[in-house]
Amino acid sequence: MTDFLEKWSSKKADKPRAGAKTVIDTFRARIAEQKAYLEEYERDVDGFSKWRSTWFQRVPGGFGVTVGRDAVNAGKGLSYVVVETLKDVAEFLDDLAHHAQSDTGFQQALENNRQRRAALLNAGKAGASAAASKAAKPAATKAVATKTVATKAAPAKAAAVTADGEAKPKRGRKAKAETTTN
Repeated sequence: MTDFLEKWSSKKADKPRAGAKTVIDTFRARIAEQKAYLEEYERDVDGFSKWRSTWFQRVPGGFGVTVGRDAVNAGKGLSYVVVETLKDVAEFLDDLAHHAQSDTGFQQALENNRQRRAALLNAGKAGASAAASKAAKPAATKAVATKTVATKAAPAKAAAVTADGEAKPKRGRKAKAETTTN
């Protein structure tokens, strides 16, 4: 056992944390994923079924290519192009990867988009935890609340009085019709 510890303790390292990739690395990985989809489409045009995951779609005149699934543009509002061939789609993805690596403005747009998505995710989680805490109330609390509502309902049965002193007809449920049995 001590041999094991001596051998491997010098190589000890910290575990990589989840989410430790930069937004540029993440974006480049997504571009690589799109290129894999493009290659899969080239191999089997008729059998390709992953259109919902792709940044490229068949459109009249060629292929429409988006910058990404997110609200990100590549500068000056450029977020969608139409190209004629699959080679042009691959070239656009390559240029986009280079642009993401070298353009600080685009990198800042990617970071802003990441922060916006994280805020939405955290707000969704906070809303879900609040709903879960409401659902976890004990039944005794609900019984007390029901009694309180029942006692408050009794004074509501009295007719409301307007400013003129006239009795205002109340709006409530209609009385149930009595059923007779023969």
